[in-house]
Amino acid sequence: MLIFSFALATIVLFLQGVDLPGIPMNAYVPWIALAVLRYPSQNDFFKPLGGAAAAGILVDLLSDFPLGLFPISYTLAAAILFRFRNWFLYDRPIHLAACASFASLLVSLLQLFFLFLFDRRVPVSGQWFLVEWIATSMIDGIYAFVWFSGPLYLWVKARRYWMVFWLKKKHSRI
Repeated sequence: MLIFSFALATIVLFLQGVDLPGIPMNAYVPWIALAVLRYPSQNDFFKPLGGAAAAGILVDLLSDFPLGLFPISYTLAAAILFRFRNWFLYDRPIHLAACASFASLLVSLLQLFFLFLFDRRVPVSGQWFLVEWIATSMIDGIYAFVWFSGPLYLWVKARRYWMVFWLKKKHSRI
């Protein structure tokens, strides 16, 4: 399921390169939220962090920001989000959208901090506050709700019905 959702996020990342709609959103933030919510145990702490770092490296290769900005911010956001993972359920679409919005807010804050740390020429204005923190967080939540929850719900239902079909077919031969 995580591989399927990673493929969905990668499709959005490549569609952002086309730049037709011009909507600001973080392609892998809902996937990071899903990966963190998918591993509820404390023993699985490094699995979502490794996935977030891999997603950050992929985004970093295709961006013009300073090298390492996305892997560091995605990994730290996943580590912070791992602390709050018990507040959300991964199989509920509204919970996934809310967690993705929270993760997007964390990523935006961390990117601002690291851009200021690396470059020191980052202008922070009221428009940036409205667009990056509020609008992008809401857009990422809507994007997680529409692009991830729908196909993942269909994936889980199709897999469940496929298993039931094969179990019934297997037992009907006896």
